[in-house]
Amino acid sequence: MNDISLLSPPVHAPAIPVLPLWSSDSRPVRTVLTTHLWTSPPVERGAPGHDRAFAALRDLRVDYARFLPWFSNPLVSVPALTAPTPTTTSWDFTSLDPFVEDFVDAAEGRPVTANFATIPHWMFVGGDDVELGNDPDTIHWGYEIGTEFRDESLAEVADYFFRLASWYIAGGFHDENGVWHESGHHYRFAYWEVLCEPDLNRQLSPEIYTRLYDAVVERLRPLDPEMQFIGLSLSHVHHNPEYFWHFLDPANHAPGIPLDAFSIHFYASPDIVNPFGPDGNPPVSTWETTFFAQGEGFLEQVRLIASIARRLSPGTKMLLNEIGTYPSDIMNPDPVIPHEYWALSASWHTYLWARCLELDIDLFGVAEFNGYPGMIPAVSLVDWETGEPNARYHATKLMVDRIHPGDSLVPTTTGVPGYPDARVHAQAVVGADGRRRIILVNKRSVSMNVEVGDCSRNSTLYSVDASTPTGAPTGAPTAHTIEDGRLTLPAYASAVLVLE
Repeated sequence: MNDISLLSPPVHAPAIPVLPLWSSDSRPVRTVLTTHLWTSPPVERGAPGHDRAFAALRDLRVDYARFLPWFSNPLVSVPALTAPTPTTTSWDFTSLDPFVEDFVDAAEGRPVTANFATIPHWMFVGGDDVELGNDPDTIHWGYEIGTEFRDESLAEVADYFFRLASWYIAGGFHDENGVWHESGHHYRFAYWEVLCEPDLNRQLSPEIYTRLYDAVVERLRPLDPEMQFIGLSLSHVHHNPEYFWHFLDPANHAPGIPLDAFSIHFYASPDIVNPFGPDGNPPVSTWETTFFAQGEGFLEQVRLIASIARRLSPGTKMLLNEIGTYPSDIMNPDPVIPHEYWALSASWHTYLWARCLELDIDLFGVAEFNGYPGMIPAVSLVDWETGEPNARYHATKLMVDRIHPGDSLVPTTTGVPGYPDARVHAQAVVGADGRRRIILVNKRSVSMNVEVGDCSRNSTLYSVDASTPTGAPTGAPTAHTIEDGRLTLPAYASAVLVLE
């Protein structure tokens, strides 16, 4: 009889082995970890949480943070709310400027990304049917009415974005009637992203979006020759392969138009039976399995999309700049979000980010810095009332502080040979300073015992997990001392083990 012992499951181990192959060949960390902020009422000047939220954004110290004035609050995000006439225009940056100024100040000179994503409604056939009222905090889910541009050449849209960009980059602009509008702003944006989720409400085809991208880029390039551009910014609802095959093919663009980067989004969620309340939705006990299963499916999509990009435009960067989770009742005006959700969501995005390190993805953006009730609250990194950071923020900051682009990735196995243990993910890293660290993620709602070889008594585990209180400073990572290489990962831990 043949010996099948190698095919048999091993005897259950008291701890999950984690084995970094420190002597193996390594490769550098390329993936930038960041987030994005948008023009929402909880972070407007005068709001109770404004100062604390922007202080938290400043303390996060991320590169390429993304600024997104979204269509849901058009009275803030659209500085030209009515079409020009031969004698008048409606340009007014009074509501938008404070957000931009506070965002740029919080960056403290670090590179940032601009995504002034909203096209005015009046540029679309049928768009004049939109009623806005006077309250800038009112959510307008129906703002993006119409899919057909009234100017089929797209010059009107490109001119609009040129004037908007000129306000912030070039100190002002001449409007449609030749009148000069002075801003005094001379900001620098490392990237300008052209639209946000054009495949969703506007349902722009790959062909039309590519034409619009070219038109906008052609107009904006002279403002700052060093500014780069991001295309697509596709929603998580459907990743139609034709967007990638068409947009990433240089033959489909006007001569000289750069393809610097493209972006996609992904959000994991349980089945949405009732978006406005908990009744009828899947129980909390199912969220863990749902989130991580959907995450694995997304990683397969990432591999496919990356292969298309390498084939068509190998120099174009791939950005995952909105990655997050939310419960089923995403629009609940009075949400009751379980405390452990924040750590679960943090462990999920930390796991996906760690996997993206292996895939050489250029940027991973945790969505999003500021959500609030009625507007997908569970994606937030800070409390919408106080601005205090939650576990999603602290897990992100832990990784930003401990793992850096240019560090070296070390091959790492989890579990006994031949039987990787999916409950815990591990990725070893050697810093530029020579110090050894291991990213550890517990994907389960119970603690896990882990055994790490070559781990001295002086090593320390820093963890954000289900036991972590929200709010600073008590929400900061908890430090755990290690004995004989054995450690316990708390439930939903996002952790870094620093080896001495």
